[in-house]
Amino acid sequence: MFVNDKMVLQLVALLKKFQIKKIVVSPGSRHNKLVNTLQADNYFKLYLVVDERSAAFFALGLIQESGEPVAVTCSSGTACMNYGSAIVEAFYQRLPLLVLSSDRVPELLNQCEDQMYDQASTFVNCTKYHCQLPVIDTPRDEWYCNRIINEALIELNHHGRGPVHINIPFAAHHGANYDVESLPDARQITLHQLPMVSSEWKTISARLKGKKVMVVWGQAVYPLKEVEKAENTFAEKYDVAVLTDKMSNCHAKNAIINTTITMSIMKENQAPALQPDVVISIGANYIFNNELKRYLKNGNAEHWQVGYEDKVCDPFHTLTDIFEMPETYFFNMLSENGESKTNGSYFAEWKAIADIPTLPQMQYCELYAITKLMSQLPANCDLQLANSQTIRMAHYIPIKESIRVNCNRGVNGIDGSMSTAVGFGADSNKPLFYITGELSFFYDMNSLSIRHLSNKTRILLINNQGGAVMYDQPRNTPVEGLPIYLAAGETKTAKGWVESLGFKYLSAKNKEEVDAGVNVLLDESINQPVLLEVFTNLSEDRYCIGDYIHSQDQRSFGEKVSGRLSRMFKK
Repeated sequence: MFVNDKMVLQLVALLKKFQIKKIVVSPGSRHNKLVNTLQADNYFKLYLVVDERSAAFFALGLIQESGEPVAVTCSSGTACMNYGSAIVEAFYQRLPLLVLSSDRVPELLNQCEDQMYDQASTFVNCTKYHCQLPVIDTPRDEWYCNRIINEALIELNHHGRGPVHINIPFAAHHGANYDVESLPDARQITLHQLPMVSSEWKTISARLKGKKVMVVWGQAVYPLKEVEKAENTFAEKYDVAVLTDKMSNCHAKNAIINTTITMSIMKENQAPALQPDVVISIGANYIFNNELKRYLKNGNAEHWQVGYEDKVCDPFHTLTDIFEMPETYFFNMLSENGESKTNGSYFAEWKAIADIPTLPQMQYCELYAITKLMSQLPANCDLQLANSQTIRMAHYIPIKESIRVNCNRGVNGIDGSMSTAVGFGADSNKPLFYITGELSFFYDMNSLSIRHLSNKTRILLINNQGGAVMYDQPRNTPVEGLPIYLAAGETKTAKGWVESLGFKYLSAKNKEEVDAGVNVLLDESINQPVLLEVFTNLSEDRYCIGDYIHSQDQRSFGEKVSGRLSRMFKK
């Protein structure tokens, strides 16, 4: 029988799945739960070595002879410290030594607790990976525990071999119940690396047969055209729906280019049928992150991570496979080794929702100004977007395929959006358009004094005296009734600052002035940077996206999530 402790059960189950069977044990009491559970399974071969210093070197001998990873486990306190010499030796010999050190719970550190010091950080500089397992009280704890054990065991043989340290906290080590009859079917995350033979690709492609396959295409996948070509062939063969956004700069044939709004207006009775069986993610972040997580939460899709990102990324909590290789190669291999073409309608069903009407006529607001500019942007120009509300609104507006779009969406902060835009345009001969709100603008205003600012810089600045996205108050709440310390309440204008730097400055407070100002922004004959500052109403701007969704006359996903949608657009 196994111990009734989910943390230990996850660890032992994954040791077994990763085929780590040799465990060197040094006596003690803090690791009773782990040792007794290992001993209860005949899969494992345990070796008893009293001295931890000798035990770890004994394990190195086992590794040298077998070529396999070997684990060592000890009690808490200085027992763990005694592994140091062997761990350093393993690091420089590049031997896959797995250190399983038992410990007390972290909140007791430096509280005069017996046999306790900072074990978790002891071997940081001489291990490939180190982690401390969480005590499992919630499903999120269990997912996290499973994920980091997978990460740790993968690293034993990832990009070369070497030691890994897992620190295991136990609140108590006596009085445990050993009443679990079998180990859980703990999720194993499998790492696939090149080279891979054809038979492996055929096995993987068979896992897609008859399945609904979704590709999530994130930011910064290069070289883009090669990946698009390979993905187009793959998508056609497997009837794939490719979810993208403007930051991805992806124009694959099976791309849903307005994923944010598509997911927002999806009807309740459509959602279950469109749940994928397999999600393949490439690239970095994407604007529809939260919407997709909420949507996939209701399904059981496998998640495959593709690329050279070098981190386990498990946003949907269903990661099963990591394909560490170029995206182009991955798609080509699955296309070449698939048995037959999938005859389905998965992409067509997504596309039917995505083909929404154009933006309706709307009242004067920030979305009106942004729409007016983006819908007229010239081909082959560059568009930089400030983060937060700006990048969200931009996804509701169709633009030409030849326009490159970028945004600092990696961590989703407002820092340096304009500095990035200035740097982007410094060595470019193309017109550069930058759209921002006043919070991001004034935060980074010094960037406009950089001497390398291009004369082809065109800035649309939305000034509503606050960040509309930060407020949840009812629609009829006046601006003066909003919490000023979130963002609102300060009246500033960019006029004096940008004019002192040689900008042509324009302002707008109604539709007619916006239309005229946008025409100036689009005038390529002007040989100086131009800024159009549009003054709008914060109270109305807080609802412009929600009103657009509502105007589609559907019970929207967005309506259920936000509960704040109301009409602003004219019928």
